Amino acid sequence: MMSARCLRSLLMPPALLTLCGTLFTAGLTSSASAQAASSNFWRHFIQRLTPDAQTHPHISSQKTPSSPLSSPAPAITPPPPPITLDAEDQQTQQTLAAALTFMMPRLLTPQTPQNLCLWGMHALVKASSPLTAHINLTLTIEPTSHTTPSHLTLFYGSQRLLDEPTPHKDDILGWSQLSTRFIATLRHSLPNLYPYKDEACLTLFLNGLLTQLDPYSRYQPPTHTTSPPTPPQTIIASVGLTLRQSHAHFPAVAAINLNSPLWDAGITPGDRLISINHHSTRNTPLKDLQKALTGPKGSTIQLSFRLQDGQKLTRNFTLSLMGEESVFPDHIGHLPLLHVTQFLPHTAEEISQYLSAFFPPTTLEGDLPHASPPKTHIPSHPGLVLDLRGNHGGILQQAVMTAALFLDHGVITTTDGRAPESNHVWSIQGGDLTNNTALALLVDKNTGSAAEVLAAALADHHRAIIIGSSSFGKGMVQISTTLPNGGHLALSWARLNAPQGWSLQGLGVIPSICTTPQSHYSLKAQFSALQEGHSLMATTLQQAHLIHEDSPADTRLALRAICPPSPPTITDLSTALTVLSKPHFYQAALFSTPTINAP
Repeated sequence: MMSARCLRSLLMPPALLTLCGTLFTAGLTSSASAQAASSNFWRHFIQRLTPDAQTHPHISSQKTPSSPLSSPAPAITPPPPPITLDAEDQQTQQTLAAALTFMMPRLLTPQTPQNLCLWGMHALVKASSPLTAHINLTLTIEPTSHTTPSHLTLFYGSQRLLDEPTPHKDDILGWSQLSTRFIATLRHSLPNLYPYKDEACLTLFLNGLLTQLDPYSRYQPPTHTTSPPTPPQTIIASVGLTLRQSHAHFPAVAAINLNSPLWDAGITPGDRLISINHHSTRNTPLKDLQKALTGPKGSTIQLSFRLQDGQKLTRNFTLSLMGEESVFPDHIGHLPLLHVTQFLPHTAEEISQYLSAFFPPTTLEGDLPHASPPKTHIPSHPGLVLDLRGNHGGILQQAVMTAALFLDHGVITTTDGRAPESNHVWSIQGGDLTNNTALALLVDKNTGSAAEVLAAALADHHRAIIIGSSSFGKGMVQISTTLPNGGHLALSWARLNAPQGWSLQGLGVIPSICTTPQSHYSLKAQFSALQEGHSLMATTLQQAHLIHEDSPADTRLALRAICPPSPPTITDLSTALTVLSKPHFYQAALFSTPTINAP
């Protein structure tokens, strides 16, 4: 019978056992019946740990030569002399040690350097050609003495390539050194299977272990370019004006860059451009007009506009370099629409500019002439559409600042992780630039991260109805560092939560009106329910708001299946127009989201 001390030594985390190729044990009884029972026990025990033989290295229980009933052990070659590490190996070791040191206090779930490095080794074994199926990564446990160290043994068939004592499970430097020798052994002993440099092996190693943590942590190796530098391209300057076709013969202003001088001139989307340098734009192709709006930096161009109030404005503008845009205005019927493609450093400011154009502040009637008159936003539109479809996210702070343009105050999101500095409450004291104008927010399967934060916040505060399908479900925040070799490590270190405290990761934002054809409820049935003053999605939304970080993945998937993640549909915009045009529809959909309980 195996001693309690032996059993304790063998009960290591399952993650380690699933990385092993052959498990050796010592101290088994010599009784034939006990030996058979022991073998049967370990066979079933290991089978429970590795249910899928196609995705894990082979693990077997093997008798030791010390047992009288053992079969003769196969001939195993002695390990070769230790490989001398070169300068490239030394840098690999330093890089790996720096990566582990950075990761350990910031991981969302606690792990040991031993676990992480064994995951990396396993990824390397699996990453090569099919011939590596003959490589057995063996963790030998010798439980007969507390003073006897465990050994990490690498076999290629019966050839022993590496036999090293393992460091303590929490020894970062020790596991970095052992992993470096592991990588060097593969490269030097099996050059046909591993025709890589250390850097390529390190990339496989780090991304292999990061994949075990979450879908978003990643390692990017340094970029080395040997080609001669390309000459800098000439960047074309412009006035930051984008045109669109209109029902009239003259093109209309579709979008204005945040840095464009057109803002100061009072030009807004919807105004019509009637001439460029005294040449009429009537019935001219848009591509020709857009080209005419560009030129050398510092040059001037004369533009004439017909404003929406009927006035004509003609002015000279200086061409300059414009930053990347992320906000594009449009209209659907009589409603303004803002399509936000991503959250860049100036996205919130861009949105603010367009909101000021859509909802200009006006002086209240009856203010005394000598007083400093207060200003208010009198809605000039019955609603607004904010289109976040295809928006993968970006800068979280910009999403929070955007929320402040539609809310007066409140919590936007919270982040939490193991590192104390990852815990944060993002709250705002803003000022609704639309004066609580009805807001429809469009999402799809590619709406992710910071875009989901904005959607969840506006929904939880009963400030917007969500239309479309379940969003991507990325609810993690990454922190990054540059490693000694110049590589870049991005690690998920915090979880994103909505204002009501529910977890975004793996769930995403579920709409209050689902437009995907795969929905459990047809759009017609949802409209009928809204007509009666309730929403068919209300129960699903209530259950979604109970999701927390420990909720089973199956529960999240079941909720998402009510309105499956889908690409944009042709009914998204028409649904928004219908609901915003019917106040009772809008109110029923708005309050299908549970009442907010701020954390």
